[in-house]
Amino acid sequence: MYAVVILRADGGSRPDRYVDQVERPPLSVRLSELGRRARRIDPKILDALLTAAALAVSMPSLWVTSGTGFTFEGPSVVGVVLVILAVVPLYFRRRTPFTSLVISSVAVLFVAGLNYQTAIVPQTLLIGTYSLGAYAARRARAAGAAWIAIALVIARFVAPDLDTAGLVSNLAVFAAAYLFGTTVRNRRLYTRQLEERASALERERDEESKRAVADERLRIAQELHDVVAHSMGVIAVQAGVGAHVIETDPAEAKKSLEAISHTSRSTLTEIRRMLGVLRADSDADYAPAPTLADVDRLVHDVRAAGLEVDVRAEGETHAELPPGVEFTAYRIVQEALTNVLKHAGRASAAVVLRYEPAVLCIEVTDDGRGINGNAPDGGHGLMGMRERVGVYGGSFEAGPRTGGGFRVAATLPYGAPE
Repeated sequence: MYAVVILRADGGSRPDRYVDQVERPPLSVRLSELGRRARRIDPKILDALLTAAALAVSMPSLWVTSGTGFTFEGPSVVGVVLVILAVVPLYFRRRTPFTSLVISSVAVLFVAGLNYQTAIVPQTLLIGTYSLGAYAARRARAAGAAWIAIALVIARFVAPDLDTAGLVSNLAVFAAAYLFGTTVRNRRLYTRQLEERASALERERDEESKRAVADERLRIAQELHDVVAHSMGVIAVQAGVGAHVIETDPAEAKKSLEAISHTSRSTLTEIRRMLGVLRADSDADYAPAPTLADVDRLVHDVRAAGLEVDVRAEGETHAELPPGVEFTAYRIVQEALTNVLKHAGRASAAVVLRYEPAVLCIEVTDDGRGINGNAPDGGHGLMGMRERVGVYGGSFEAGPRTGGGFRVAATLPYGAPE
């Protein structure tokens, strides 16, 4: 196989002719491609062509009246009908392989028994036997195999040109055709199983991707809620203080505005960081996630908003806390203090971090007005904290305290106890 390439020079000189040899694909690749193209053809069309070809080849045999030492009957209506009955069932060999084989074999036996020239008519039964092994159900295959053996034995007595040696050889040939059909059937079923398994794996992969996206969206929603809710709470309190004292104490109002400016800038920075990571921006600021070491900065911001907070640590850490546990603990303290700012009114809060063996306990309490109509129980903040704690298999409690105020308590296991 060759390809001709003509290159023309800029100066209008005669074309130079090159012949480049193109490598032919291997024979196995070409055969595989032919097989794929053949499988895309409608099976009914293939069976119709096969039946027509078998009729065209088998029908002229009726006009052959003499053979090697035998004299056969001449053509007749009965002979033509029998040949048609022997060949036409090939068209139905995929849908009803057992019935088609029985009809064809009975017709062939009558052709041989009435002393018509069979020629290649019996060879069509090989296709029927192959189809039996390839397309029939288990019981039909067993019954069809038994019937072929019986039909060949009957043919030994009704066909004048079939002797014992011919019977044995025919049994071997038909057995090979049946086994070949069975092999094709098993391979087809195995291929179908592989395709179904691949489809199932693809569906599972898609579902897993959807679950991962949903989990990531939930995580992002929690992060945004924690960041925005805390900042908006601080800004709301500072704005209220500034509006209240702007006429009587401008210096205090200026402090409130400065606190609002600082809180808003830090919040915007953190939101940009999160969005930059989501966009996979190479210039994004990958700041480390907050830990318990950042609680002091958080408390400083909350105190600047007018809420008095006392922080106390109890116990000793027996091991370095996992980053995820520290991050979750920081978010719980942040959300709890934000809720105090928004809903407790004029109040003070206390944060207790208690380190127990393999467990970090967090308790945030306040002496404010607790839950009222403006602070419905079970909001997104409490739900987010409960979900964060649930990731680590800990416990979470949130509710009003006896005598007033509100209490949030959580335990975060982080290792095996000593």
